[in-house]
Amino acid sequence: MRRKRDRAAGVIVFRRSDAGCLFLLVLSRLTKRPLWEFPKGGVDEGESLLEAALRELREETGLSGDEIRLVDGFERSERYRFSVGQGAQRALIEKSVTYFLAEALKEEVRISPKEAHEYAWVDVDEAYRRIRYKERRKILDDAARAAGCPRPSASVRDQLSKS
Repeated sequence: MRRKRDRAAGVIVFRRSDAGCLFLLVLSRLTKRPLWEFPKGGVDEGESLLEAALRELREETGLSGDEIRLVDGFERSERYRFSVGQGAQRALIEKSVTYFLAEALKEEVRISPKEAHEYAWVDVDEAYRRIRYKERRKILDDAARAAGCPRPSASVRDQLSKS
């Protein structure tokens, strides 16, 4: 089986509301199974991770650099593997994704119909429930702390820590 390394970057976006902190998740159109995730995508040649993350955020949500405020010093990465193709074309993809954190200065989002089915602004507990992967949940927990938002409740963390 062939191996390929892939780099991606994204932005964890939150906004403050009367109901507290809400996090932006998009329901990916690019995965086999329904997957709620943070806006992210591949890094083009010559792009920095932050440039790629901001470009992907703009492409997937319509949020541009003047409609968000980056949280200084927040940068977290996750690594995972998956396979694509069949037979001789089968390849193992080793992916590294770096996330930045930003506060949205507006609520309106315009998702790309090519990349997402829908989007949702959800509280941290609901975001924690919708995110499937343990490492990504930990990054959400770190992001909530860095944003000064409540962390996922202990009951939700305990309930989902086994998955």
